[in-house]
Amino acid sequence: MPTTSGILVVPAEKGPNEKDPQGQSHAAGPKGSRPKPPRSAEQHKQINYNLVQPSLEDWERQDPQTVAQYYAQTESDFFYIVESNRKLANEAVANYRDAARRHGQWRFWMIIAGGMLTLINVLAALQLHGPQWIPTLLSAVAAVYAACLTVAGSVEYFYNWSDRATGFRESRELLLNQFREYSSKWVYYVEAYGKTPKACANAGQLYRELVDSDQDLRQKLKELTEVQERGKPSGGQK
Repeated sequence: MPTTSGILVVPAEKGPNEKDPQGQSHAAGPKGSRPKPPRSAEQHKQINYNLVQPSLEDWERQDPQTVAQYYAQTESDFFYIVESNRKLANEAVANYRDAARRHGQWRFWMIIAGGMLTLINVLAALQLHGPQWIPTLLSAVAAVYAACLTVAGSVEYFYNWSDRATGFRESRELLLNQFREYSSKWVYYVEAYGKTPKACANAGQLYRELVDSDQDLRQKLKELTEVQERGKPSGGQK
């Protein structure tokens, strides 16, 4: 997004020893375009384009139209990411309920099936009046039944509904915390100053922080998903 006073609009200035992790502003490219995050958080932190960052005094020299335009664009890009975290948190709740329901149903039917196996074994052990082949048949049925229960247990282990439910719950907490943290930061550090040069400086800085944090968050969610796919407990405990 070009400015009318020749100043490159980038996020607010950091300290002299801090590196610009990406050097990317939503201002680059056509108005309304979404920022494209890097491939990984690690790559994001290693990139440094050595761009000159505007100070608060530079922002104060901008004309009101440029300030208003930058504020509106940054607000749009910022809440695009923040709101996506909220939507993903809601999806995680739905996924958690579905996984918990499936796990509950499996446990219920396994309890019923286990009770029926016990009944078959009891009947096979009793000396019933009748043909001698009945106990033998019941023992064979019990063996087949037990094998079927073992297969059912393996299927449940494959789908791993219990750990998936735990993972969805943890994902929801991570996403919701991110949504709440940056929504409150925007109110405290940006909206508190109105649509002023100081608010623009804080908005740019906060947007960069959100991009970094969002990359770390997605990496955590990816690792959490990988743990679930390996069939290991997502919390590190059995």
